[in-house]
Amino acid sequence: MDNLSKDLLEEILSRVPTTSLRKVRSTCKKWNTLSKDETFTKKHLAQSPPRTSKGEILAIVLINCSLRLMSVNLSDFDHPSIKLTGTLISLNSSDKLDITQVYHCEGLLLCVTEDYTRLVLWNPYTGESRWICVDHSKYAHALGFEEGNPCRAYKVLRFAHHVHEIYDVSSDSWRVLDVTPDWKMEVDGESDSNNYGVSLKGNVYWFAQDKEAGGNVPGFILCFDFTTERFAPRLPLPFESYFEDEVTLSNVGEEQLAVLFQNLDTYEMEFFTGGSFLIDEERRVVVVFDGDKNVSETSRNTAYFIGENDYFKEVDLGEVNTCEVFPHAFSYVPSSVQIN
Repeated sequence: MDNLSKDLLEEILSRVPTTSLRKVRSTCKKWNTLSKDETFTKKHLAQSPPRTSKGEILAIVLINCSLRLMSVNLSDFDHPSIKLTGTLISLNSSDKLDITQVYHCEGLLLCVTEDYTRLVLWNPYTGESRWICVDHSKYAHALGFEEGNPCRAYKVLRFAHHVHEIYDVSSDSWRVLDVTPDWKMEVDGESDSNNYGVSLKGNVYWFAQDKEAGGNVPGFILCFDFTTERFAPRLPLPFESYFEDEVTLSNVGEEQLAVLFQNLDTYEMEFFTGGSFLIDEERRVVVVFDGDKNVSETSRNTAYFIGENDYFKEVDLGEVNTCEVFPHAFSYVPSSVQIN
């Protein structure tokens, strides 16, 4: 193999499945360097589509403080499955990383460590990462990018109570934002909520409520625009939701937001406690990641497949050994984007 030209070696290695890319990188320094080259990553992504078969969704799931690459398969409608295809618990072979929060933006991950002292911006496809030291505080976070820039300017937003700060990846610096919120959010990092922000086209969206209304005014969608570095005007929901209702956001591809709503009074989805979800548009099925239906003490992580005509299936995802963190899932498309 050492005698092969770079172009031919690149052509051969670009056909290796994404799940085997780590083995390629660990073979030798030459292959490791080649596999992170921008030309190679673009060619490899073209050869390795995120859906490996019809009815299959590639997802990253935060479960028991570790990140796992999973295949959600609905090709057999009567027997849906979720299979582990890789475990992303470390950024290199010697560093075990326990994670309590993860945020996603077009192939990049922002991970919060268990002790809340470090953030890591990470592309699990290329292996590139950026460590960001922070103070020991529980913040909510969001990851997005500035529009109109030929090289995407990625930024991190973090906030708690009345403090709002933004981190510019290109300059490796934090700035305080002048924000006076007239809204409130039960967000991950500040509470036990599973109200993660959802990234879409570089901006981030949350479910929020009016700060002064005391839960008596219907909630809405709130957007942070990373280009203007401001919160945008409120977006109305197609239903009325109040203080103790469960409202969770997800995205459908790269163009649409999806909202999952549980009404507190009717308990239309009585097992659902705010878990994250994926959507298979073709089969019109929602996959909810949550704990089991044991009300007194959740002991199993579970995925629920819910569709039309009373379609309902459960898939066990293993024992809960970290009670503070609900499973959090999002569809994943590998990206060659460079952090540095």
